[in-house]
Amino acid sequence: MKIRDSFLPIAIPDLTEEEIYEVIDCIKSGWISVGPKVREFERKFSEWHGVKHSIAVSSCTTALFIAAKVAGVKEGDYVIVPTITWQSTANIVEQLGAIPLFADVEKDSMNIKNDDVLNYIDKFGDKIKVIIPVHMSGLPVDIEFFENISAKYGITIIFDGAHAVFSQYKGKMVGQFGKATCFSFYATKNLTTGDGGIITTNDDEFAEQCRIWSYHGLPKDSWKRYSSESSSPHVQCIVPGYKFNLTDLQAALGLAQLKRKEYLLNKRNELFYYYNKILSDLDFLKTPVIENNDGKWGNHVYVVKLLDDKINRDELINELRKFNIGTNIHFYPVHLNLYYKNKYPNVHLPNSEWLKDHIISLPLCTKYSFDDLDYVAETIKFLIKER
Repeated sequence: MKIRDSFLPIAIPDLTEEEIYEVIDCIKSGWISVGPKVREFERKFSEWHGVKHSIAVSSCTTALFIAAKVAGVKEGDYVIVPTITWQSTANIVEQLGAIPLFADVEKDSMNIKNDDVLNYIDKFGDKIKVIIPVHMSGLPVDIEFFENISAKYGITIIFDGAHAVFSQYKGKMVGQFGKATCFSFYATKNLTTGDGGIITTNDDEFAEQCRIWSYHGLPKDSWKRYSSESSSPHVQCIVPGYKFNLTDLQAALGLAQLKRKEYLLNKRNELFYYYNKILSDLDFLKTPVIENNDGKWGNHVYVVKLLDDKINRDELINELRKFNIGTNIHFYPVHLNLYYKNKYPNVHLPNSEWLKDHIISLPLCTKYSFDDLDYVAETIKFLIKER
């Protein structure tokens, strides 16, 4: 089989003249840190997701940290998190001095296992301060289940929507649910600002506290301090806050991406469906879930599961690289990461531990073509046949 000339990474950013124009406009304006484009981006994101407040920050990690802190997570509290997620979901719990309770996930959706959540509630009761469900690859979790949990037990729900900027649950954008939802705009996410994140919420006081804690503990940001909107040098911190703000340069990218959001969503969906079609005849491989009865879309990363134990996943990754195909693992169970394995050695989660050795993410982004995907599928078939 002929090897393609250029390397096909797992994903690359989709940037056009629209993004270049917005960034140049930002530079010409003189505002490159927190300014009018950040506020415009927040407003347009709120309108899109149908929420009252959006607080733009430097990453989804800092969004989760601020949201959990404002929700009152402190030393000794328990926070339920799924183990199939990026480390940040658990790291922010540790950083706040709390204890992560790792839940298993369902094999098909790779979303948090509801039974594990209920078992933890039965065991630890009101010690559990927050639950952070993750919409894995953008496929919404059972949001109604968590809303009911919150109402019944008074546990705050903060949704990790790092993959879910396009996702809907029962016809509503996922940013509307829980105390808050945190999104990511990392370089290869469905919508990018280069890096960055945002917190959505309908709670006025919660939103105000997130703003204060994410920007030095100040009640006014730099735009309001130095612009004609509300100029005043006499601003003092009211809490010992952080500097987790998004910048206007980043927001400029985001504004351009928002203009293209329908295209970006439709192109991803086309690629997802096409992958499912060309891989459907492989009995050793299971394609991902893209939607369920209540929610859609699961289209950030294309994660397949290898069903044949004779196939060594890591060897396949290495062989694909020889054919100029980049892959990844979304995700290695957090409870088996070195730090967490040493600190919490008695955690055993069978579904996640099976997935650890059987999942592989194939190249996917809106810059890729059907021909790129055909090459990936043909190479996998060739390597398995020749193994």
